[in-house]
Amino acid sequence: MDIGIISIRYAKALLRFAIDNKEEERVYAEMETMAHSFLHIPTLRQVLQDPLSDNARQVEILSCATCGNESLSASTKRFIQLVTVHNRTDLMQFIAQAYITLYLKRKRIIKGRLIVPMATPETICQKLQEIIEKRTNCSIEFKVEIDASIAGGFILDYDTYRLDASLKTQLKELRDALA
Repeated sequence: MDIGIISIRYAKALLRFAIDNKEEERVYAEMETMAHSFLHIPTLRQVLQDPLSDNARQVEILSCATCGNESLSASTKRFIQLVTVHNRTDLMQFIAQAYITLYLKRKRIIKGRLIVPMATPETICQKLQEIIEKRTNCSIEFKVEIDASIAGGFILDYDTYRLDASLKTQLKELRDALA
C-alpha cells in the first residue's frame, strides 16, 4: 500500500481520537515537535528501523522525540503504542506531517512567512497578517525572518502564494531584461 495513503489514514484516526479526548491542540504541538525531530535528527529513522529495537524501546524513542522529558498527552501516548504494535514506526514522520496538515485544514489555519532585510515594526507584520486573514477567511500562523541578502522590500509566502517584492529579485529581472 502507498505510504501516503497509510499515513493519512493513521493521521485521520489520530485527529478523531484527539478531538474525542479534547486534546487536538496539544497533539498538534506534539506532532510538530516530532516532525521537527525527524528533520533535525537524521539517525532517528535509523534507530526506529533497527531490527533489534523492540516495541517498548520504539515507544520510548518516539516519546522522547515528541516531548523530551515532559509527559505526552493521552492521545499521543496511546497512538504511539498503536503504531508500534502495528509495526508502522517507519511511517511516523509522514503521519506527523499528515496530522499537522489535517489539523491546520480543520482549524482553517494557514502558515505564512514574511522575509525582510532588517527588523520590521510589529504593526506592519500585524497589518499584513490582517490583510491575508481577510483575503483567505482563515487565521494565519505568521513567521518573520530577517535576510539581509534581499537588500530591500520583502518576500511574503502563504498557503500556495508567493509575493516577491524584494530589491534583489527586481534587480535580477532588470538585468535579465537588459541582457
